[in-house]
Amino acid sequence: MPEAPEIPEAKDPFEKRAAVTVAIIAVILAVIGNRSESAKTEAIIKTNEASNKWAYFQAKGIKGSIASAQQDLLISLSPSQKAAEGIEKNAEHLKGEAERYKTEQEGIKEDAEKLEKGAASELKIAERCEKALLALQIAIVLASISILARSHCFWIASVIVGLIGLGVGLTALTL
Repeated sequence: MPEAPEIPEAKDPFEKRAAVTVAIIAVILAVIGNRSESAKTEAIIKTNEASNKWAYFQAKGIKGSIASAQQDLLISLSPSQKAAEGIEKNAEHLKGEAERYKTEQEGIKEDAEKLEKGAASELKIAERCEKALLALQIAIVLASISILARSHCFWIASVIVGLIGLGVGLTALTL
């Protein structure tokens, strides 16, 4: 079995500090990345649920229109007095059905709009997390360059960019 490559040990305190910086930024990156993926998934779920509600809303509207049309048709076709009584009773029932569908549509509309707002909110969180992830990835690159170049300037830049990424990521949690 081939031996694993030997990992060099950081002996310089600066290298250790920069390596720890990379590790800390990577952990923050993972946490914010996880939140971003969760927000995207929630947005997809809520968008799907909203679409289902709107389809249900349309179905209720169609049923209401059919009931109303049947009511109008029955009223216009009333032949004899006895048949007219049955038709009127049926027409009243259809009128009630049409009104019930319209009332149900209002509740369905409210639910669909809430779901759409929830999806939009989750997308805002995901977008903010994506911006934070970009900053954190750049911070890791800068910290890595600081180790290779033994440059304190790159390390300081990585810390600053990492803090910016952390700040942007934290604001995503407040949305």
